[in-house]
Amino acid sequence: MKSIFITSKGLLKQTSFLRIVSRNAVNLSYKILGDEDLSDPDIAPLFILHGLLGMKKHWESLGKTMLSTTKRNAVVVDLRNHGDSPHVNSHKYQELAEDMIQLLDKLSVKRAYLVGHSMGGKTCMCISLMAPHRVAGLLVLDISPASAPYNILEYMPKVLNLMKAVEFKTNDIRSSRKQVKRALDDIVTEEKFMKAIISNIRVKNGVVGWACNLNTLIKHYKYISSFPREMLGKKYRGPTLFLGGQLSDYIPPDDLPKIKAYFPLAVIQYIPKTGHFLHVDDPRAFLEYVISFSRSLEGD
Repeated sequence: MKSIFITSKGLLKQTSFLRIVSRNAVNLSYKILGDEDLSDPDIAPLFILHGLLGMKKHWESLGKTMLSTTKRNAVVVDLRNHGDSPHVNSHKYQELAEDMIQLLDKLSVKRAYLVGHSMGGKTCMCISLMAPHRVAGLLVLDISPASAPYNILEYMPKVLNLMKAVEFKTNDIRSSRKQVKRALDDIVTEEKFMKAIISNIRVKNGVVGWACNLNTLIKHYKYISSFPREMLGKKYRGPTLFLGGQLSDYIPPDDLPKIKAYFPLAVIQYIPKTGHFLHVDDPRAFLEYVISFSRSLEGD
């Protein structure tokens, strides 16, 4: 069956499957946790996308467990302006989705099983809405396309600006971590989140700095905190699970009707006694959901 090849200039030619190409797409840093050949059309590999201020290394351990339990090759990815991926001057979800679609093409992946936490979850949603034929299943972790809690709207901008205000006084990584911890201690009280922030401190060319592109993340935070209006009217009709933390307010149950407008087959479930970092709070329960959802895709 032929589809249309789409570029920023319009319709060019027919090809075997739909591609969405952007001149602005960047080459993402990634790590394959399993067989390097991901082209087998019978088993959709797992692609795991981190949240704001996250990076692929945060997901390597869980990714390896997901690989061994689901028997699907797993790929952890650094999204643009994070980790080892390029720093660019824009950070909109359509662009993050285009980056990922380009990566799927590069790795000859026809269809993928997408797992995304927070910002990575919104990126996965956009991929599924922009190129639904490329997505075998969608697992969204503690984020909604329909609403945003205080932490997203008010708290995170304060954290990003405090990070940007840090002037590293030494090129010693240990001293720099202590400096950042002192600077953010009053506002960042959750240990897991502080560790994620501190993991962004790195030495490059002998100079200590941030691995994430704070300038662009602050400049484009209004896009990060919302969901693109351009997605209105689009639908992904494949299997979709929204998995939230019971103690988190990132996926209010009242959001379900609006979520189903985008994802008609969506189901919302919550892991007891977990917050926004549900995969860290209770990795065993999280993996049980991943395994169960992966089995539901058998035959994809």
